[in-house]
Amino acid sequence: MAVEKPERDADFRSKTRRLKLGIVLGLVLVAAEVTVGLITHSLALVSDAGHNASDILAVALSLIAVYVMVRPPTARRSYGFGRVGILTALVNSLALVVVGGLIVYEAIRRIQHIQPVNGYAVMLVAGIAIVVNSLVALTLYQHRRDLNIKAAYFHQALDAVVSFGVLVSGIIIALTHWYYADPIVALLISVFIFRAAYEIIAEAVDILLESVPRHIDIDEVRATIESLPGVETVHHLHIWELGSGVYALSGHVQVTDKMVSECTDIVQDIAVRLEKDYGIVHPTIQIESSAACPLVITRPTGEE
Repeated sequence: MAVEKPERDADFRSKTRRLKLGIVLGLVLVAAEVTVGLITHSLALVSDAGHNASDILAVALSLIAVYVMVRPPTARRSYGFGRVGILTALVNSLALVVVGGLIVYEAIRRIQHIQPVNGYAVMLVAGIAIVVNSLVALTLYQHRRDLNIKAAYFHQALDAVVSFGVLVSGIIIALTHWYYADPIVALLISVFIFRAAYEIIAEAVDILLESVPRHIDIDEVRATIESLPGVETVHHLHIWELGSGVYALSGHVQVTDKMVSECTDIVQDIAVRLEKDYGIVHPTIQIESSAACPLVITRPTGEE
């Protein structure tokens, strides 16, 4: 059953409201981290600010994608604009790789030329960052099944973990004055960034290559279809994601020789079962008869 329009509108309003909140909170946090980081010479704090800035861009792109994705299909783009969100997630993740590379470069340079850092200031701002990032992540948690929103959610959740690492570096510096903790934490932050980027890139590429969604077992789907009354076998089965959790399927279903009306009932039964069990809402089923058509040979007139 398709989602009713009021539900779609409510989902759209919820997504846009939460993304806008994330952008506002993120801007406040980045301004605070950059200011305190530059004053205290904390690379960990500045690198976390850079990571958060890239996340603001990611959330902004996700917001734009949400607006584009609700546009109706056109004659040329008959499936609509669902994959705009996938492309956005891919771009956001590639941007994260660049940010991670810059942090690694600056951390190595800082280790070679270590500078004193105010540990207490780092602790204060990192603590605020943990609260803000956790709040934004929680607001996006409800819509994490959408890869576009998932990218923004994952970034914010990761930011909370990264900010905790910055907090730890501030504690170490405040207690021991071991300033190397600052660039070392920055290097650890870059590892988290690369890991987060890899996860989203891998999933986005899978969708763009029209791979079977990770949570769907194609053999199980085939068995489900073949278990329905009237179905003998299934072949040429393909399952892919159009975008934003919208799944499509195409396949050839072999049945015994039947009337067209009976075949229509079988196709409807398959469609209902696929949506109920697997969330597949765009099935394309080609019915084939297992009874081979007799071959008629026409001979020339007068030939015996």
